[in-house]
Amino acid sequence: MKKKILILALALGLSMGAVSCGKEEADTTATQPVAASTEKKMTLQDEILIFVGDSLPSISGDRDRAVLLYNDYFTAAGNEKDSEKWMTTLSEEALPKYDTYLSNLKALKTTFPEVTQLKELYLASAQLQRDAIQLVVDAIKNADSSILDSAQQKVEQSRDKLREYNDSLKKLCEENNITLEGLGGTEDTESTGDTENQTTEGTESSEGE
Repeated sequence: MKKKILILALALGLSMGAVSCGKEEADTTATQPVAASTEKKMTLQDEILIFVGDSLPSISGDRDRAVLLYNDYFTAAGNEKDSEKWMTTLSEEALPKYDTYLSNLKALKTTFPEVTQLKELYLASAQLQRDAIQLVVDAIKNADSSILDSAQQKVEQSRDKLREYNDSLKKLCEENNITLEGLGGTEDTESTGDTENQTTEGTESSEGE
């Protein structure tokens, strides 16, 4: 019997953790004498900079590894594509890595509601991407390419959430004298490491008697 499944290359070329951090403008020229060691209170500007510039990049390794394992299938030479092996890699390595990333993302502490909203948008985008990878695993396992339609939807929803995140981040930065690096004032989130949905197709067949 011959089992065939068409795998759409939902290439999760996502580098969301590098959704470019902001830099504080050199607007704070504090030339006043510092009163005996007073602790500076965290401002909204500080928390945005820490969340985007430090917190997200510090936990991105697990997610980046998961996405790399996913994308490896599509960069392999045609005769090296093995969907069963790929399914095992996704199930045993990529998804656990992504789950660790999501746990770490959920655990990030935020104080200001504006930054909490940023985090929720980012988390929603990441969760949808994780769900897309799971659906690809299910599609291979059940030899059912129709499940890939749902995976496609998840990828697109993830893109939408990431766009919302980028728009909110841009607005917050403008309001709080922060210079953004990487968004470049464009509406296209691809340059910020958005989930890319390519249309490459690959057919994987396993033959038996």
